Amino acid sequence: MTDLVRLARQLLPNLPADVFDGWLIERIEAAGWPPRGARWNALLGGYSVQDWSSFTWTAEDVDLHTLPFAEDSIRNIVGLSQAEFSGIQNAYSSIENSRNRMSRIYSHINETKKLPGRVVLIASDLGWEIIDGCHRITMYEGCLRHPDLKDKVERLQPAWVARGPGTFAKGVASGA
Repeated sequence: MTDLVRLARQLLPNLPADVFDGWLIERIEAAGWPPRGARWNALLGGYSVQDWSSFTWTAEDVDLHTLPFAEDSIRNIVGLSQAEFSGIQNAYSSIENSRNRMSRIYSHINETKKLPGRVVLIASDLGWEIIDGCHRITMYEGCLRHPDLKDKVERLQPAWVARGPGTFAKGVASGA
């Protein structure tokens, strides 16, 4: 474990090992630590490290189709859907390995009816925010909307869900 990863682990003791090891370490290795700049702001969903350290995490099975997603998450799902399912050239068309990722996700769904791994979500006053799993949720939605595929995917899917204390929106936490 590098010093940067150790420092991040100390600052985020509540982050489940599954999320830390499977999502955050790769980003630390690519972008450094502590988080600075626009890239980290986007990766952390606009939340500060202090916000992340206050989250309570639960592993849940959620019906992603009925969740009231936040505007940014909806924009990501729609943009990926347009790029991957309709061939529309947009900001999501240039995501590296996107088509291969979608293919692997579909194969996994086809074999198990489940998404690979747990998606990472934040339940906030803005709606449900997707931190990790936009490609998976986009494929899930694509399957549910396709008449020949809707029975090949289970409605309840595994997720890590973060909730802040009391009222919670980006950068604003207040106790209940």
